[in-house]
Amino acid sequence: MIYVTGDIHGEADRLGPEALKQRGIDMQPDDYIIVCGDFGIPWVDEKDEDDHRQLEWLAQLPYTVLFVDGNHENFNQLSRYPVKEWAGGRVHELRPNLYHLMRGEIFTIEGKTFFTFGGAKSTDKSQRWPGVSWWPQETASEANFDNAAKNLMIHDFTVDYVITHTAPARFIDDKKGTWTWRIVGCKTSKLLSGLEELMTYKKWYFGHFHVDYVRDDSVAAWMYKNVVPVGK
Repeated sequence: MIYVTGDIHGEADRLGPEALKQRGIDMQPDDYIIVCGDFGIPWVDEKDEDDHRQLEWLAQLPYTVLFVDGNHENFNQLSRYPVKEWAGGRVHELRPNLYHLMRGEIFTIEGKTFFTFGGAKSTDKSQRWPGVSWWPQETASEANFDNAAKNLMIHDFTVDYVITHTAPARFIDDKKGTWTWRIVGCKTSKLLSGLEELMTYKKWYFGHFHVDYVRDDSVAAWMYKNVVPVGK
């Protein structure tokens, strides 16, 4: 089975067997859980006691943990992990069962195709320190876009599922409530809006907004603390 959840912000225990059992999920060795960005580990570096402890704890999980990057990540540290080919796309391998799904890649997992694209604009940038708690790589680059377009063209812009951190503007406009301020000036959201118009897919899962809102009659799945099987 493949499950999806939202931002964990460095709280690895949310992905543990006991926490998932409380949600009625009994993870098996061949299962996967995907985090929609703001993973937050490592936040300092491997030499940091807490980062190292959490990474080693995640490495002991019998199942596979996957994540796209959010805006609250230490991108300098993520880029130091080896880039490998996994399930048809490129990843950073943090541990043998822990992978960062890179931007614009397409993966095939359990026979299902996933387009992945991380990043977003930090609305709290003014409260953060460059190189300490904020990194410019949070914003999508032209190279990210080119990679996404190239891979989507190979797949005729058709995948089963999409995993991102932020979302296309139309999903935010359709949601009751005031959320548009979180995508104003967000280059990544604008990029995804353009791609979404060209794509065919079943469900689009995203985090960033700290909202759980999933409906069977909508292609947009707002993920935060809920854990749902892919397709729901």
